[in-house]
Amino acid sequence: MKRDKKSIASTSAVIGAAVLACAACCAGPLLAIVSSVGAASLVGAYWIPGLLAVAVLAGIVVTVLLIRRHRARACQLPATRVAVDIQPAPSRDDEPSLSGPGPVAR
Repeated sequence: MKRDKKSIASTSAVIGAAVLACAACCAGPLLAIVSSVGAASLVGAYWIPGLLAVAVLAGIVVTVLLIRRHRARACQLPATRVAVDIQPAPSRDDEPSLSGPGPVAR
């Protein structure tokens, strides 16, 4: 089956029109996405060093506060005496032997 040149031209025209319509429709959102990424990069280039300094300073302050709180808590003594039950540690003689001659064959 042989196609004539007119049907190939009309098919190409329809495909070209579809490509142009798609480009016209999608160009706005694509440009908006690309520009918002560019704007975010520009803002980040100026703000990130400042935010980094604030984050480092906040990290240092939190670390110092946690260390001071830990030391203060470690140095406190209980108000009353605390009774401690000391139990003797089990000796190795009390444990069943895992190694040995094994079952005896009769």
